[in-house]
Amino acid sequence: MINQVLFVCTGNTCRSSMAEALLRKMLFEDLGEKAATIQVVSAGTGAISGSKAAQNAIAVMEREGIDLRGHKAKQITLELINAADLVLTMTLEQKQSVQKLTATAKGKIFTLNEFATGVKELESIISRAEKLHYIIEEKSRNYLEKEGSILQELRRRHQELTRQLRALDEELRRIEQRMEQETILERCELESLQARLSSLEILDPYGQNLEAYHICAAEIKTKLKTVVEKIKGSLQDKS
Repeated sequence: MINQVLFVCTGNTCRSSMAEALLRKMLFEDLGEKAATIQVVSAGTGAISGSKAAQNAIAVMEREGIDLRGHKAKQITLELINAADLVLTMTLEQKQSVQKLTATAKGKIFTLNEFATGVKELESIISRAEKLHYIIEEKSRNYLEKEGSILQELRRRHQELTRQLRALDEELRRIEQRMEQETILERCELESLQARLSSLEILDPYGQNLEAYHICAAEIKTKLKTVVEKIKGSLQDKS
């Protein structure tokens, strides 16, 4: 059963503060008095305690009928993580930061997009991306063992023989292109996986214009609909 939800971003002045306020409102609208049994809080991995919500976040929430002027940022703590039944971060990096604080909470920490879309293969994507990094490094290392001396000699000549610079540059490019060709398939797959990973994050609107905050809030609100439904389901399971 989900009794307490913790939202996490970096400064706890934009994304997580808006998500906290929006979920609290959406739960009340959907569950009525039952919403009072569910605590919603937020914090930041790099928050300055006591900081106010960003002005653009306040403005965006006003349009939702929410007053965010009283929000005060909090730094993430182990106590907040342990007290939560569900921890939703805005990015994968924040998720990893929270996981480093405690090894026992791994099963309840997700990015908001990950939780809302029900992504199951996240760990396998990360594992595959790490493997591709290793393959690229290994192939590059093996190539350099065979061709590294050539590159070194060419670079030495490049420094010494400035009159031949153009010809040497061309030769260098050909060799380096062949080295890159060794890992082209892995690089393409890695780029694709990294694009999929980035889709699981809520981008930070900090420092951007009001429209960026509107877009961020709209995305958070869309994902929170799934969170509300899952919380309702957990309440039904208890009854």
